[in-house]
Amino acid sequence: MKHLLVLFCLFALPLQAAPYADHQARRPELFDPETGYRIGRQRAPTPDDIPAPAVLVSPEEARDLLNDGAVALDVFAAQQSRFDELDGTWLVSKQRLSLPGAVWLPEVGRGQLGDVMTDYLASNLERMTQGDKARALLVYCVADCWMSWNAAQRIAALGYSRVYWFRLGTDGWLDIGEDLVPVEPVPVNVD
Repeated sequence: MKHLLVLFCLFALPLQAAPYADHQARRPELFDPETGYRIGRQRAPTPDDIPAPAVLVSPEEARDLLNDGAVALDVFAAQQSRFDELDGTWLVSKQRLSLPGAVWLPEVGRGQLGDVMTDYLASNLERMTQGDKARALLVYCVADCWMSWNAAQRIAALGYSRVYWFRLGTDGWLDIGEDLVPVEPVPVNVD
C-alpha cells in the first residue's frame, strides 16, 4: 500500500515545462547537433530557461530594461517574405507590430544562418550598441517561438554580456497593458 501511495503522489504532482535539455533529448532532430540551436518547428512551446549568459526576463522586467535604455531587438520571422537581393529591402507580406523603439532583424533567430544573415546580425548589433558589448539587449519575438531563444544565445556567443531573453515577446507586452507600434525590418547590406 505504501508503494501505491508513493506512485500516486508522483503522478499527482503538477507537470512543469521541461527544461531545455529535456526538449533536446526528446526531439534531437529539432536541434543543431553542433550549436544546440533549435532548427525545426520554430513555433512551439519554449523552455522556462535559457543557457547562461543569456537571462530570462518577465514582461515587467522587460519594461524596466527598456526604461533603463536597453535595445529592443525583435527577431520575428518575415513570414512569407524575403529581402530583395538587389537593394536589401525586405518585401514583407504583413505589417509587424512590435515594442516601441524596437529594431526588427527578421530571420536572425533561425537555427542555422548563412553568411549573409550572420553578417546582417553582427553588423546591426555593432551599429545598435555603438560597439558597446556591455549594452543591454532585449531579444524577443512572440510567445512560443524558439527564434528569440536561438538569437539570444547567438548574440551572447558574439560576446555581448547583457543579453535578456523576453520569452513572451509581443504577446507578453500586450498582457501587461502596453501598446505595440508598427516596425519596419532593417534592410540587409547586399554590397
